[in-house]
Amino acid sequence: MTILEREFYKEIDVSIGVVKWNYWDGEHLTVVHKNYTDCKSLYEKSGLLVSLVTYRLPIFSFMKSNAMSTAIHETKEDREIIYNFNVGLFGIPSVTTITLREKGPNACHITMNYKFFLRGWRLLLKPLMNRMMASWNEQVWVEDLPLKYRRHKVLRHGFQDFIGMPAKVSDREFSGDITCDLPIRRPSDSPMDTQRIN
Repeated sequence: MTILEREFYKEIDVSIGVVKWNYWDGEHLTVVHKNYTDCKSLYEKSGLLVSLVTYRLPIFSFMKSNAMSTAIHETKEDREIIYNFNVGLFGIPSVTTITLREKGPNACHITMNYKFFLRGWRLLLKPLMNRMMASWNEQVWVEDLPLKYRRHKVLRHGFQDFIGMPAKVSDREFSGDITCDLPIRRPSDSPMDTQRIN
């Protein structure tokens, strides 16, 4: 077996809580990202999410692939880590590790590590997948940026999910920690939950 591994590093002027929410929020995938066509949650509990995801390939957009995805969140000392285990395109297993480190209350470092486990004829895909990983990472990053910045801004103005903004304009300032409790809340009729088994 051969492991194809790439790592990407970003810094962003939003809180860790916002970035964590963005990675965990499956509802935005089909709305914000042009390559995702479906996302269904099968099981979710605290720091565990199992979902079925359908997406178009970044270079061959006429092709679709399905993936069984398992995301696990854990906190380790000064960082938060999200592991995403997939079996997707051509049955190739992969592990994505997202490491978030706080740079301050309004900024963080993000390390994105991708590993694909190749064997047999799938080894022939290695050069192409190497290019696809960089293209995919950059595309998803750019598509998510407005969402991250917008959420950080409204949370700093006191916005609360399913409640909205404070009624008084003078109360629209929040300087505390922006957190993200898992699982994140979704509307009761969310299309992401139509296949739930729990």
